[in-house]
Amino acid sequence: MPSSQKQQPRSKSAAEEAKAQEAAQASSKRAKAKKGKGQITFYLTVGAGVAVCLLAIFLAVSPDGSRKGRATKWDNYVNDRGLIAEATSKSDGNFTAAASPFFNKWTLNDAKYGLAGISVSNMIGISGAVSICESDESTEGGVIPPSYDVRDNWPGCFGDVRDSGNCSSSYAIAAAEVISARFCIADNGKYAGVQLSPQQILSCDKKSRGCKGGGIDSVWSYIQRRGLYPEECVPYKAEKGQCKTDCDESKKLKVLDHCVLTREKAIKRDIYNKGPVVAPIYLKNEYLTYSSGVYTPTEGADSLFTPDDEATMHAVTLLGWGKSQGVPYWTIRHSWGSGWGEDGYARVSIGSVVRDSYVVTGTVATEEAIQADEQKKIEDEKRKEEAKKERALRDERIREARKQREAEEASQKEQDDLNDLDDDFEAEVDLDDIDTDVDAEVS
Repeated sequence: MPSSQKQQPRSKSAAEEAKAQEAAQASSKRAKAKKGKGQITFYLTVGAGVAVCLLAIFLAVSPDGSRKGRATKWDNYVNDRGLIAEATSKSDGNFTAAASPFFNKWTLNDAKYGLAGISVSNMIGISGAVSICESDESTEGGVIPPSYDVRDNWPGCFGDVRDSGNCSSSYAIAAAEVISARFCIADNGKYAGVQLSPQQILSCDKKSRGCKGGGIDSVWSYIQRRGLYPEECVPYKAEKGQCKTDCDESKKLKVLDHCVLTREKAIKRDIYNKGPVVAPIYLKNEYLTYSSGVYTPTEGADSLFTPDDEATMHAVTLLGWGKSQGVPYWTIRHSWGSGWGEDGYARVSIGSVVRDSYVVTGTVATEEAIQADEQKKIEDEKRKEEAKKERALRDERIREARKQREAEEASQKEQDDLNDLDDDFEAEVDLDDIDTDVDAEVS
C-alpha cells in the first residue's frame, strides 16, 4: 500500500464489543451500589439522631426517669445507711431510724409503687356515702386520761403484728384488726382472741382492688353488708386469691354501722370506750426506717407520691395516745411485721402525718349490741309515730284556725257590704229634700 494513502481504521470484533458492554455495566453497578450505601448511611444516621432525641424527651418528661436509666434519689434503697444516719441526725433526738427487715432490698421507688392504691372517698354527707359520727351525750362528758393504750387493758385482743408482704393491703388488714379487737373488748368471754380475715376482703370485695389497694372507709360498707370470716377460714396469702371457703356462713361477724370521726377529743373517747379505730397516714421516705421514739417529720423529708402524683397513703390501727418530752402523740400499729418500728408499732406526733380528721369507727354486732340496736329502732319508730301524730294534730289545728279565720273574714266582708248598701241608699234618698218638696205642694 502506498505510504501516501491513509490507513483505514480496523472494525471491532464482536468479542471486543461484548467486553466493552460488560465493563460499562460493571461500572454502572458499582456506581449504584456506592449511591445505595450512601443513602443507607444517611438514613441510619438520621434514624439514630431521631431515636436519641425521642429518648431524651421521654426521660425529661418521665416522672421517674430513674426507672428508664436515669438514676435519682428514689433509686436509693430504703435501708440505705447514709439516709438512715441522716434521718437520725436531723431528728434532734425525737426518734431513731434503723434498717427494717420488711423493706429489705426495697428501693424508695419500690415503696412509692408497692404501697400505692390506698385511698379515702372524701364523700362525707353525700347520699349513700359514709357519714360523720353523731355526737353521743353519754360519751361526751367525763375526763379523758392524758395517756392511754388499749393493749394495757386488753392485751389478749391483739395478735401478732401482720406482715403484709408485697401487697398493698393495709386498708383490709387495719379494718379486720380493728373490728376483731372491738369484738374482743365488747364481749371478752365469747370473742377472746378472735382474728377476722383481711384476705376475704382482698379476694371477695369487688369494689376493692385486692393487693393493688382499696378504700379505707368504703371497705367498711362491704364488712357491714357481708361480714368477715375468721382468719382460719380464709388465711392471708398476700395475693388476691379465690373467693371461697369451707366455713359455714354463721361464722361471719359484722358491724352494725360505721362513720367518720373528725375531732381529736371524739377519737380519744371512742378508743377509750370501744377500742381501736382505723386512720390514714401519709408516708415519707425517712418514716419507712422509723425505729423508736416519737416520729415528727424532719425538715426536707420527702413525701412519697403515687404514679398519679397523689400523696401515698397507708391505713393503720390507731389504739392510743400519750405525751413524750412535751410532744403529744398517737400510738399506731402497722402491717410491716414486728421487725419494723417498736415491735411493729409507732408513736407519731399528733398533727403531723396521721390524718386524724378522717378516722373510721364502727359498732360491732355483738348480741348485746344487736339487742340495743333493735331496741333503738323500736324507740326510733315510736318517736317517728309520735312525731307523725303531733304533725297531724298540728296540721288539723292549722286547718281549723284557717277555717275560722276565713269564716270571720267572710262575715266581716258581708257586714262591710251591708254597710256599703246603707250608705248608698242614704246618698240617693235625702229626707230633707223630701220634706221640702211636700211643703211646696201644700202651699
